[in-house]
Formats: sequence, structure tokens, C-alpha cells
Amino acid sequence: MTGPVVVAYGMGVDSTALLIGLSQEGIMPDLILFADTGDEKPATYAYLPVISAWLARVGFPPVTVVKNPRPKSGDQSLSDSCLRLGTLPALAYGKHQCSLVWKIAPQVAFLKAWPRAQEARATSQLVTVLIGYDNGPRDTCRRYRAEDKAMAGCVNAFPLIAWGWDRAECKRQITRAGLPLPVKSACFHCPASKPAEIIALRDTTPHLYAKAIQMERTARAKGLRRIAGLGRRFSWESVAAQMSLLPAMGESEAA
Repeated sequence: MTGPVVVAYGMGVDSTALLIGLSQEGIMPDLILFADTGDEKPATYAYLPVISAWLARVGFPPVTVVKNPRPKSGDQSLSDSCLRLGTLPALAYGKHQCSLVWKIAPQVAFLKAWPRAQEARATSQLVTVLIGYDNGPRDTCRRYRAEDKAMAGCVNAFPLIAWGWDRAECKRQITRAGLPLPVKSACFHCPASKPAEIIALRDTTPHLYAKAIQMERTARAKGLRRIAGLGRRFSWESVAAQMSLLPAMGESEAA
């Protein structure tokens, strides 16, 4: 017997193309999970009603949004946690705990309590978790690591790779489906951001930019020494300063 099918939805290009491909193949997922760090880019939050309308049109279930509850600390987001602890996201230190804690853990917790998953376990079925890794070289390498990291009672699968859809094809399929292209799924303060993305954040959402700079300054005040800032080898504040674009923090924080 086949167990339930779950889409791990990141609300980016690849995972959106995955939903489109499933619709084309006539495969209806039983659950679509999106883990909200509390710090997603505004454009990502704005995409939720867009994809929700499309899911309703094709008869798919709605997106189920899950978050990592922090009842002891009261942190509502990754940035809140960083500011409280005087640290930066783990990726700034070359680690990946932020994804594990704020992206993967809430999905695992939900699936453990999900009645369909519990029924599957009781009947020795596996829950199939579909992950939007595309057929490009980077994601095909990530696939082999992810195959070994499925939670108990689950198996990970990668339809985009099976279909041969690379990033460019994913974008084509989204456009053909009549949907706008989503932005890259990431926190607004992601340490992997390029200088141009940092400046774009500053220009379009100065209050979020100000919070990112506040994260750097708080970590520095707490003794940050091993890395320069959110960029690991450079601070975001220095990027803006070098381009003569650093605003008065009081003005940004009040925005």
C-alpha cells in the first residue's frame, strides 16, 4: 500500500515548479507544508495568496504553514532569537542549524502529530516527502545527502530530478502555468545574500535592513570576533558604507 504524499514547500522557484509538475502528472499531494521562520522576505509572504489561489483552481490542498514554537524564550522569529542571544544565523558561521531548527524541525514535529502519518506508521506504510531539488548540478549533489536524512517513517523523493527539470525549466513551467516567478526563498537577513541583494533590501524595506544591522551590532557588542558579520567575511554595514549608502539607523528603525 502507498502512504500519504507530502510536499515540503519552500515557496521558491523549484518547489513551486514541483507543484505545477505534480498537477500535470495528476498526482495530488495529501499535504503541502511551508515552514515559516518569521523572517521570510516580504515577497515570499506576498506569494502565499498567489499560490493558494492556484492550488484551489487545480484542486490541491491549501498550504499548511508551520512555525517553530519557542514557548520558553518567546522568540517569534530567527532574528528575534539572534538578537536575544547576541549571535548571528548559523550560516554566517558556516553551519546550518538555522535551517534545521527553523525549517526542518517544525515540519518534522507536524508530521509526527499528523493523523495521516500516524495511520501510515500503524500500517507499516511510509510517508513520501517530495522535495524541490532541481536537475542542476548543485541540487543533484544535495539530493544524495537528503536521501539519507528522511525522518523516521518517511522517504524523501525528488520529482524535478526525475523529470529532468533544471532551474531554467522550472521557471518556464511556472510562466506557462500563468504564475509570476517567486523570489528566491530565504530569510531577509540570509548570510548568503550578495551585496546587490543587501542594498536592494536597504532600499525597498529599510526597517528589515535596520534589523539586520542591529543583529550585527548586537553580536559585535556580545564579543563577535571570529567573523566580520552577516556576510561572514564582511559585515552588511560595511557593504552599504563602501557604497556611500548607509542610512542613519534612527531613520531606518523608525520606518
